[in-house]
Amino acid sequence: MENKKTVREIIVNHLFTNVFQPIYQLSNIELVGYESLLRCPFVKSPDELFMNASERGDIYNLDIASIANSLKDFAAHYKNDYPYNIFLSLNVYPSTIAMPFFPQVLEQLVKNVSLFNQQIILEINESEKIENFDKMLRNIHILKELGFLVALDDLGKGEYSLQSLLEIAPQVIKLDRYFAKGLAGDVKKQRAISSIVQFFSENTKIILEGIETEEDLRCAKLLGVPYGQGYYLAKPQRLNKAK
Repeated sequence: MENKKTVREIIVNHLFTNVFQPIYQLSNIELVGYESLLRCPFVKSPDELFMNASERGDIYNLDIASIANSLKDFAAHYKNDYPYNIFLSLNVYPSTIAMPFFPQVLEQLVKNVSLFNQQIILEINESEKIENFDKMLRNIHILKELGFLVALDDLGKGEYSLQSLLEIAPQVIKLDRYFAKGLAGDVKKQRAISSIVQFFSENTKIILEGIETEEDLRCAKLLGVPYGQGYYLAKPQRLNKAK
């Protein structure tokens, strides 16, 4: 790491921030939520920070710190004027979800900032190898019972099998940015997205990540993709500048 800051120092001294990328309903380009993304000046990328955290057994602590800060910033941005139809999407590792009492810890963090569980989407990070699938699945069921929404992140890129997908039964599916890049000129990607949209029920929210051109946005809308995010729509930024 740059400047020799350890993961523990970054967590304890709060040497990170969170930026928020808007997510839109594509039919009318209406804001429906934000995805919170961690940023730290002492590493080259967030992936490097999480990799270091994983090596040192600090993934859970980093996840919780990022989640708590995201909730605080979101609540502070809207103060007491909460738009309860706007959701906040939080990235979380499978090992964090599998931890004992994680659902209760998350519920308390949400309660502390006076938000509703139903406003929170948990994006399960697919880059981590799942060691405790059964424990994770049990906690996912508890989270759903508490009103939280569960999303699979980067579908089409990670290691989840179709069986895992069916067992987790996510309420939200996020399609990897691979599908958005050059979508307008790629018939195979168009067919793949069309099949995914048709496969999942109307109760499953599908979000296409990485939309970067007007042509790809137009194509996604024609394919029936309901939600999207990407640099063409809006870049990640601090919330006090995003409202």
